[in-house]
Amino acid sequence: MADESDNGSFESLREAFEGVPADLSTEQKSVGASDKTWVSWLIILVFLIVWWVALIIAATVVFLAIYLVGISEGLAISVSGLLAYIILIPITLLFIHVDGSLDRIRDMLKFGSTKRVLILLLGIPIVVTIIDFVLTIVYGIAWIGIFGEPSTNTDLGTNWESSTVDIALLFLSVAIVTPIVEELMFRGYILDAINRKHGDWTAIIWSSILFGLIHLDPFVAGQAFMGGIIYGWIRVRTGSLLPSIAGHMMWNMLALMLSYL
Repeated sequence: MADESDNGSFESLREAFEGVPADLSTEQKSVGASDKTWVSWLIILVFLIVWWVALIIAATVVFLAIYLVGISEGLAISVSGLLAYIILIPITLLFIHVDGSLDRIRDMLKFGSTKRVLILLLGIPIVVTIIDFVLTIVYGIAWIGIFGEPSTNTDLGTNWESSTVDIALLFLSVAIVTPIVEELMFRGYILDAINRKHGDWTAIIWSSILFGLIHLDPFVAGQAFMGGIIYGWIRVRTGSLLPSIAGHMMWNMLALMLSYL
């Protein structure tokens, strides 16, 4: 009964997706750089390490170059983050080309009808953000009860008293570009790469663990893991990257307004 209800609740959504498959076909699952499971995992982990190192190096180099010429710290952080993630876009697409399917990514980024756009970019992301917010409150209370106040650094060098340009660039970097690139990598490439060899939930959980680990800070890593579970589940159920991207954008925007500015 639970499965029937669950499947029925998504029937209208699937109709709105205009032929975008919610599940991987056998042909799509077989697309990859290797048929061996351990080699496939090795490729995933190597690509993730390269992705993460490229992010750190690009952000650091751009930050130092901008900051040393006299630009404010906040603006340097925003611009370096923005440019670093833009640099990661072709790198991520290269990973997908080598060990995945760019055609599948294009399918998962299709907009389609107005109804589909409203569901994928507004309806689902709003619900996802509310759920994520409630879970984060519970998680925060539990963390404080066990470990005490988290020591997360929320200083990005920009606050509400900063210039309009500084604030706009921070939002562009953190709330727009970052979610697009991270979802393309984790729910676009990594989730599907794991799903080729394992089931949906294995792919969702492991892609979420890897997503959490790149955030380094233990408290934020836990938040990212929870978000990754939600975004991954929605990605698998809808067959689209649009709701996870939009939900990630909403979450980062909320985090900026409540915690970082």
